[in-house]
Amino acid sequence: MAEVVVFGALCKIGYVLASSASITMFARLDAKLTIISEIESRIKQIEVELKLMQAFLRQAQNQEGYNEPTEVYLQEVRNLASEIEDIMDEFIYLSVRHKSKFFTGEFLSYFRKLGKSPWHKIARELKDLQSHLQNLRDLRVQYEIQLPGGDRASASTDDHCLPLYLSYPPNDMVGIEKERTKLMQWLTARLSSTSVIAVWGMGGSGKTTLVNIMYEDEMIKNQFDCHIWITVSQKFDAYGVIRKVIRHILKGACPSDIDTVSGRDLIQILQRTLQQRKFMLVLDDVWSVDVWIDLASIIGNNNVSGNKVVITTRIKEVASLASEDQVIEMHKLNEADSWSLFCRWAFKSCRDGSCPQEMEPLGREIIDKCDGLPLAIVTVGNTLSFKKLVIEEWSKYYDHLIWELRDRLHGQELNSVMKILNLSYKHLPSHLKNAFVFCSIFPEDYMMTKKRLVRLWVAEGLVKPEKRRTIEEVAEEYLNELIDRCLLKVVERKHFRKVKEFQMHDIVRELAISISEKETFCMTYSKSQPSESEYKCRRLSIHEHSDRFQPLSYSSRLRSLYQFDASCSSFPSVSTQRTGRYLNVLELQDAAITVLPEEVSSLFNLRYLGLRRTKIRQLPRSIEKLFNLQTIDVYLTNVEKLPAGITKLKRVRHLLAGKAMTPLFGVVEKSIGVETPKGSWGSMELQTLKGVLASMDLVVQLGSMTQLRTLSIGDVRDAHHPKFSASISNMRFLRTLKVVAAEGNYINFEELNSPPQNLRKLRLEGRLHQSVMESPFFQIVGNRLEKLILLGSKLSSDPFASFSHLSHLAVLELVGAYDGESVLFESGWLPKLHTLVMGDLVNVKSVVMERQAVQNLQWLALFKLPELKEAPHGIEFLVSLQNLMLVDMHDEFMEGIQGEDKARVQHISTVRYFDRSRRMEIRLFQDP
Repeated sequence: MAEVVVFGALCKIGYVLASSASITMFARLDAKLTIISEIESRIKQIEVELKLMQAFLRQAQNQEGYNEPTEVYLQEVRNLASEIEDIMDEFIYLSVRHKSKFFTGEFLSYFRKLGKSPWHKIARELKDLQSHLQNLRDLRVQYEIQLPGGDRASASTDDHCLPLYLSYPPNDMVGIEKERTKLMQWLTARLSSTSVIAVWGMGGSGKTTLVNIMYEDEMIKNQFDCHIWITVSQKFDAYGVIRKVIRHILKGACPSDIDTVSGRDLIQILQRTLQQRKFMLVLDDVWSVDVWIDLASIIGNNNVSGNKVVITTRIKEVASLASEDQVIEMHKLNEADSWSLFCRWAFKSCRDGSCPQEMEPLGREIIDKCDGLPLAIVTVGNTLSFKKLVIEEWSKYYDHLIWELRDRLHGQELNSVMKILNLSYKHLPSHLKNAFVFCSIFPEDYMMTKKRLVRLWVAEGLVKPEKRRTIEEVAEEYLNELIDRCLLKVVERKHFRKVKEFQMHDIVRELAISISEKETFCMTYSKSQPSESEYKCRRLSIHEHSDRFQPLSYSSRLRSLYQFDASCSSFPSVSTQRTGRYLNVLELQDAAITVLPEEVSSLFNLRYLGLRRTKIRQLPRSIEKLFNLQTIDVYLTNVEKLPAGITKLKRVRHLLAGKAMTPLFGVVEKSIGVETPKGSWGSMELQTLKGVLASMDLVVQLGSMTQLRTLSIGDVRDAHHPKFSASISNMRFLRTLKVVAAEGNYINFEELNSPPQNLRKLRLEGRLHQSVMESPFFQIVGNRLEKLILLGSKLSSDPFASFSHLSHLAVLELVGAYDGESVLFESGWLPKLHTLVMGDLVNVKSVVMERQAVQNLQWLALFKLPELKEAPHGIEFLVSLQNLMLVDMHDEFMEGIQGEDKARVQHISTVRYFDRSRRMEIRLFQDP
């Protein structure tokens, strides 16, 4: 959709107008610089024009199958939006290239030296663009180009439903037995008021099918006087829904003028119709909470008990209309259920309905591409049922499956799958469409992390700034919305229920790739599937590197380069001014490069430099020229010292460093801090500063870094603490703090009387003064802490009583933190604790957990407790405990856990130990 590209251009214009305001203001004070004021004026005029165009295009979000003139028009809009971005980048380049001269009063002389031609060239190009915009307006009128969709009273809902040839009886349902039982119980429960039930999940996950089974069940039908099924229009019309309900119930007795009745008269007809009738109402495929909110006051009270309203939706917010205990989330099928469902369809013509042995390996590979999505499995199985049962025929289908998924957006066999998923994309607001399509740059099954994606979205200019919130906070909201709309699936959450890692469902990813290719959003390169349009693209994602492939050597449009081939050891060519001038993102995480060349300093517009887990040893001195940088990620590299010029990068918001060390147990990543240069750190826009070593100069300057949200600092010495405490007191936004003491020194917060009120995560590595646990710092922040990690604290007195008041603590890790012999968790302690790790407690001989202690504990890890010879007393009381991990425990402990203590841990779903020799986890016994 061209609207996506227009939104991107508007974001770039907004950035230009905000970042260059000082220069344009200065230009108004000198008559010789009027050309800059003219440029600003033209940019603002174009901005207004694009906003109107965006509103027009938004109406087309539900329209498919444009005629040829409309397609040509939309392509011209895309091209024009890209041209606008190019001109905005050139303006930024000229206005910021020598920004220091402006601030020292030398801007006028610089302007004269540079000459007027570059500025006049921009002005001419903007004027031409305005003419182009006018021409597009005229063409739209001349050829009567219309984009219907947004102003229709209601949209067709045929594409919401499972095709008739794919509908299947209740007995053929697989993997939803628990959900079916729950729904049956809720529908038959006798309640005094109207109850709302929600079934939610991604498109094609079986929501409608599950509810339809209950809807058609004779026992359920007998519970109600009437039952009504309404597939909600994409553009919701409350009166339209009311008319459908009346028609459904009254049938032939429905008033003939019902289509002309509205307002209070229509509501009264509905209320009379429902009076003394017990009903079941299904609202299928609801996209907005307004649907039920508008209807609730009308039909929610008809003086009959036991009414049921069932809502199906893809959006978590809509599902929240139901009470928490009446919500069903549909998940993908596991491998066994996927195979069972596939066989029922692929071999429905066979006598016994089973898969021939020689076809099974290939069949399993095919359903693996469906990734547990029921509709995809049924569709693929149904297609294969019409093909010959020969390996050659199925192999041909498998080879083209991904192509079919991508190409059949308007095709035949897989049309229903892609059409249903495409609805989720259509219903996204403009700002989320770009964020969604961006995720297509990652390889299949790639694990994305929240913070990385947020920073990339910001660097790409895909996030619209808002007042009173940082742009990163806005981006996090984008991510949560995509997850709540089932377009991204959470793989792992943090202990605070916040997203940590996530993926795209394989088929959703193919949808994103289809849109990306159509919009020329990003091109993907691999040896197996090279792209033919790299020279046109603005983003390039390399999944497999080839020495013959040099994308930056000829692409002047390229704005972002992503290298996902970890075997690549060559740095991409960025030496030419034509190709490197406008690059925004250079992401080389995990690549095998060893040197970052000086030529990287020519990437004037670079905002994101990602070098995590590369082999580089140093950053070039010339990095100070990259004054647009927002994120520098050199975490887990071989960099030991940051260059002097890094403090000149005033726009850096996230600096992540840390020299890679030998992994713990061979798998857990470790790092140490890097040296920092002297300079004006306080004038930077830092929100994240990780992996640096303390110096007195840095400790003092931390006090002026008032925007910091995350700080990780090492080599802190006793002499630093007074200044360090004073600096920490100024960080009112600080949420995460990691402090590593220098060898032979202590961590001491006695002078920190005004700690950050927003601190949620605290990690302290090194010896602690005994007074720390009782200090004002710990007493003030303790009630707010969600995560506490103490490593090497060597406390001689029992610290566990000090933890008892940490009512919000979800994670507690104690490694080498306590020299005592016993650990006791008393009843009522740590009610929200989710994860407990205890390790290197070399003297501990007993661990006791009283009843009602740590009652929410779900994950317990014990490692290197050489004196602990039996399972913790009271572990049998931890009914919520799901995982127990053991590493380097005493032989008697391990024998007991598999022998006489086994009964006490039998309720734990997963009990594992880590085999260091094989660097792998071993499961001791299966789920009970």
